Amino acid sequence: MLKQLQGKGRVLLLALLLPALLGFFGAKVIPEMKEVIDNFTDRAKLAEVLKKYGEPGVVPPELTVCDMAKPVVSKSDEKDGITFYTLESRVDKCQESPAAVGTVRIFTIGWKAGKIVKFAWGGPKGGKVEY
Repeated sequence: MLKQLQGKGRVLLLALLLPALLGFFGAKVIPEMKEVIDNFTDRAKLAEVLKKYGEPGVVPPELTVCDMAKPVVSKSDEKDGITFYTLESRVDKCQESPAAVGTVRIFTIGWKAGKIVKFAWGGPKGGKVEY
């Protein structure tokens, strides 16, 4: 019984520490990207932030059509002087596409000199397009 409790205790401890470790070792973001993430769940604020940092014509206006939740940077890369962040976010509500609700969307945002210079849709995480 004591050995089982120790095993369960270890699993519980690991479960509690894992999110903190992932946060510590996860992708580090520039302050401008943090501002995008912090405003991602409010469509009006997100539109303002994207206008502030986005080069004209780079970020599609469709990005602010649906209510999004829980944005997470899953990856960061650097290529040709551009820092790319892969962002995943769940669709909370979307009048344009009710079937999209509950799916996780993937976006790649490229930054250079404090501006968004590249943007790419990664589609839904599960791969199923419901539009």
